[in-house]
Formats: sequence, C-alpha cells, structure tokens
Amino acid sequence: MFHIVSKILTFFLMPAGIIFILLIYAISTKNRTKSKKIIIVTLFFFYLFTNPFLVNEILLLWEIPPTAISTVKPHDIGIILTGNTINTTRQPAENIYLTGTSDRIGQTLQLYKLGKIKKILISGGDVPILRKTTTREIDQIARYLILNGVTRKDIYLEDRSTNTHENAVNTSKILKKQFPDQSYILITSGFHLRRAIGCFKKVGVKLTPYGANYVSSERQWVLTYFLPSGHAIGYLQLTLREIIGYITYWVFGWI
Repeated sequence: MFHIVSKILTFFLMPAGIIFILLIYAISTKNRTKSKKIIIVTLFFFYLFTNPFLVNEILLLWEIPPTAISTVKPHDIGIILTGNTINTTRQPAENIYLTGTSDRIGQTLQLYKLGKIKKILISGGDVPILRKTTTREIDQIARYLILNGVTRKDIYLEDRSTNTHENAVNTSKILKKQFPDQSYILITSGFHLRRAIGCFKKVGVKLTPYGANYVSSERQWVLTYFLPSGHAIGYLQLTLREIIGYITYWVFGWI
C-alpha cells in the first residue's frame, strides 16, 4: 500500500503531473483571459521541464560524482541494489532483458573482473502488487553475472527488501552475521547514491559508495542543448522523485 500511495501522490508533484493539472484547470475555467494566462504559464513550465541544459544542471548538483575505477581499492564485498535493472515482465523468461539502471550490473561486473571486489551481494525483492512478473530481478541479475564469468559461490542474495531502507536493514544483518569486519562497496545509480548512503549509514554500515547509470553529462554550451527534449523531462522526473524520496526517508528517520 505504501508503494501505491507514494506513487500516486508523487505524480502530482512531478513535471507531468503539474502540466496535467494546469491544463485541466485551463480547460475547465470559464474565464477566457484566465485560461490564456494559465496556458502561457503551462508553456513556460513545459520549456523549463524539457530544457536539457537546465535539467542537466540539476542532475550535476544531485548526483554523487563518478569515481575513477582505477582509484578504487580492493573490497571484500560489493553490494548491488536492484531496481529496474531487468525487464521481468517479458517472455520468454529464459532471456535476460537489461534495461533502465542495468549499468549497476555492468559496473559490478567490472569491479569483480578487475579484482576490486571478491564477492557480490545482490539486495532487493519484488513488489508483486505493482505489476505481474515472469521472473525475479534478483535471480536474473545473478544469472547474468554468472554467464559473464562470476563464480556462483561468490554471489549472495538478499531478496526480502522492497525499498532502499529495507535494503540497508536486511543487508546489514547479513554483513554482520556472515561478513563481519570486512570492507564493503555499494553500487547503485548516481542519482540514488545519496539516499542509499544515508540508509546504510543509519544502520551502522561503513562502506565506499560507487556510482553507476549516470544520466547527467558534462556541461555543454551548444544550441541544441537548449531545445526542448522528451528525455529531459524524463530525467527531471527521475531526479525529483529521488529528492522527494530522500526527504520522505529523512522524515521517517531512515537516513
């Protein structure tokens, strides 16, 4: 229920939700002058929300900067968080469909191959109430890693978590029980690192953060970078949703 309510409430705080509400108001009002003003305001917000340069600036401020992989010291455990890395709704189920934040898997694989991590702990369970799936994301990630050379005995699964707070709580129990006093590195998306770091710190786990799936880019001063883009509004919604999530976790005392 928490997941459904949060998604519905978040929608109205997102760019698409704001534009939707403004347009509904513009259509429903009988005052033509007011309607025109609302439409102008809507167009203004539309440009801001779809402006690649402005959105990228927000991303650069929010995302934890990338770490050069050559500077990463060897760690005992690499913790990778699930979350839209695999399309688990497609058939045939034997195939592995990388999507969304799957760079988390790629970065984990690189760290393992380069000897930066010895073992991999995948954390994340499914939320069946949100959608029907044909496979489990955590199992598909493990399969992909094994197919690409990771030894099965080096992979551990934590499949009960349904959000970042639970990732930290459940993973900390495994670390304290099976891998106490070892070094840990956390792999998740750059835009998600702040919340993830806060959650793990809250439960007393000291780790090294390592970003993946960066959606920001280096600052560019080119004309096309100021033209409206569908990708921009998608990235903005992604970032704003994460910021709202961070604030919510802070209110709940999870970070």
